[in-house]
Amino acid sequence: MSVWGGKSLEEWEEIWRLERLREDEMLAFVDEVGGLTQKALAAKFNLRPGRVSLLVRRHVEAQERKRMLDEIKRLKANTFTAIAEKLWMDLGWLAMELEKRRVDRQGG
Repeated sequence: MSVWGGKSLEEWEEIWRLERLREDEMLAFVDEVGGLTQKALAAKFNLRPGRVSLLVRRHVEAQERKRMLDEIKRLKANTFTAIAEKLWMDLGWLAMELEKRRVDRQGG
C-alpha cells in the first residue's frame, strides 16, 4: 500500500479542497446561526470534532483580534479628535480673553 492510500496527488488535492470548502461553510454557518455544539457542527458538515473545535476557536480569536484593533483605531481617532477640539476651544477662549483685554485697555 502506498503512502497516498492508492489515490493520486490530484485526488488528494481535490479531497483537501472540498474539506476546506466544508470548513468555510461551517464557519459561515456559525456566524449566521450560531448556537450549535461543536459535535453537531461536525456531524452536519462531515468534519472531525477536533478540527471543528480548532477552527471555531481560531475564528472566534480572529474576530476578537479584529474587534480589538478596530476599537484601538477608534480610540486613537477619538483621542486625536478630542485633543483637537479641546485645543480649538482653548484657542477660542484665549482669543476672547485677549479681545476683552484689548477692549478694556481702549475703554479704560
